[in-house]
Amino acid sequence: MRPLPFCLFWLLGLVSSQKIPRLKLVPKDALWSAFPETESPKAVFYDVDSRQVLIGGRGMLWVLTFTDSEITQQNITLKAEEKAEKDCQRKNASREVNCDNLIRVIEKWDKKILVCGTNAGAPKCWFLINTTTWEKKNEGQVITLLGENIVPALDSQNAVAIAVEGSLYSALSGNKSSIHRSYGTKKGIKTEDSWLGNAEFVGAAALAEKNPSLDEIFFFYNEVNQTAGLDEEPYRAQLGRVCKVDMGGKPILTDSWSTFLKARLVCGHPHEPLRFHHLRDAFVFTKDGKDKAVLYGVFSSTWGSSAVCSYSMDRISSIFKTSTFKGATGSIPIPRPGTCVSPDSYHVLPRQTLTFIKDHPELDTVIYPDEEHPLYILRNNDTYTRVVVDRVQDASNESYDVLFLGTAKGKIHKVLRSKEQTVIIAEISPFKEQEPISSMILDSSRGYLYVSTRAEVTRLPLFDCEQYSENCWKCVLARDPYCGWDVEERKCSAVSQSKNSTASRLLQSLDSTNTTHVCEAAEEKLVQEALKKVSVDPTSYIYLPCPLRSHHAIYTWVKDDKTYPCSMDEQSCTLRFGESTPMDQGVFRCTAKEEGYQEEITAFKVTLNGGKISEVSLVVVATGILFLTITILLL
Repeated sequence: MRPLPFCLFWLLGLVSSQKIPRLKLVPKDALWSAFPETESPKAVFYDVDSRQVLIGGRGMLWVLTFTDSEITQQNITLKAEEKAEKDCQRKNASREVNCDNLIRVIEKWDKKILVCGTNAGAPKCWFLINTTTWEKKNEGQVITLLGENIVPALDSQNAVAIAVEGSLYSALSGNKSSIHRSYGTKKGIKTEDSWLGNAEFVGAAALAEKNPSLDEIFFFYNEVNQTAGLDEEPYRAQLGRVCKVDMGGKPILTDSWSTFLKARLVCGHPHEPLRFHHLRDAFVFTKDGKDKAVLYGVFSSTWGSSAVCSYSMDRISSIFKTSTFKGATGSIPIPRPGTCVSPDSYHVLPRQTLTFIKDHPELDTVIYPDEEHPLYILRNNDTYTRVVVDRVQDASNESYDVLFLGTAKGKIHKVLRSKEQTVIIAEISPFKEQEPISSMILDSSRGYLYVSTRAEVTRLPLFDCEQYSENCWKCVLARDPYCGWDVEERKCSAVSQSKNSTASRLLQSLDSTNTTHVCEAAEEKLVQEALKKVSVDPTSYIYLPCPLRSHHAIYTWVKDDKTYPCSMDEQSCTLRFGESTPMDQGVFRCTAKEEGYQEEITAFKVTLNGGKISEVSLVVVATGILFLTITILLL
């Protein structure tokens, strides 16, 4: 037999790593609120100090305060300036142009909250004090800033902003894409027009070094491939980087970045065709320092699939320091273009270094994910739109990354990344409408996840252990690092995130190969459901439902040691009698087996009788959610 080529092994690996959520949950303790139908929020900000969520709308800022039991809402009006609105209406009388003030950026800067809007095509920013009052001058006039470098004039274009040590960094999407240091303690500088090609920005992150002069700021975006053919990708994901201390380079780049570099980002294997090029969202996890910082990205493909990829930021920084430059020939100037140096050195950079970076800002090296393949691929008629990441200590003080991924259908996937594999712990459905997740903000210190769509907003608890509290096995098999089985309290409890805590007394196993004996010491005899009795005619068609408690378990119908096939759907492993499976009588039991644990889910005693046939609606109580109509015999 010929050995399989490497590419086929890799593709088979991807197939086996296609994920489905183990559990499908509806949160019990989530706080929820809806937006007015006419609104479509474009900016969401969480203020850690006040514990308030600020949401930008059309001429309005909503301030939501979350308590333990309710959400209170305060509306702050922020209309477009009268002159700007009149100018907009006059210029666009014959075109459908939005002349409102659409809030696009909310960011904490210099101990105040900066709110920027389109202002009827003349972008402007305002300062919010105590999340209730606009900052004013002594004579009572509201203080404003010009916002053309922070937010776009048009609602259709995206904007990204990040505040770093008193300076505001911003990126504008569209035909005239740019990255600016807009305001603050450092000189305002920007990208050259030729460096960005019709960019679509999705995020930004600051990466601190031990030496502050080496701190970097990264921007994540897509460039539209306007010359793409039928078989080429319409988007190319890119990663742009600047140095925090960059002051521009005289005389060639006086008002422009002298350290800007960019590199292409791909989710997939370098030598295989299955790749993902459209970056939907990016999140840089930096809790444990730069050497352990990880970039998580969610990508989509032209054929409708999503993939999750991770990249070591230490490896990315190394590529920026060592890669050759696209389109460049000859030797690389010294100092190396794009190198972060002391602030005073930017005024004396050699002309050849500045000329080189002006003409060749892109690296030759394409950045592929760690281990050169996605963590997993999602193929279930849904795509990912957002990602945030938390690092959690389990009951043994081992650290794990937990990903929260928002989907285009308003779901949230809670994903455990362990050393051995990546597992979707659960799919959470917190919203009434199936709208794409547009914003996700994590407050890990207080244990909450704030999620919004264009229609709704909610706060979810990270430690939602009551969902698994039926018994020890339900708790342990959930593989949720936030939760463990408390033997003394006989319930699934939150794992403390402080070291040397009593969490070690909790039973937990995040390794799927080592769950068989975890619950033996705490195992209780489970209460079996009452045997359901059904009398049927031998010629009728009957359906016996077995509710799915875990989508990762293997379900089996058995009668007298004989196994029967079942039909799987989202809710049940249903045993269907018919031509292919003749009717029989006896006790039919449905069991679920997962990682060494086997449980009987339901059982039916079927009796065959003769007599008058009638159609009746029979409610089969298996999960409380499944109702089937079957033909039975009236005795």
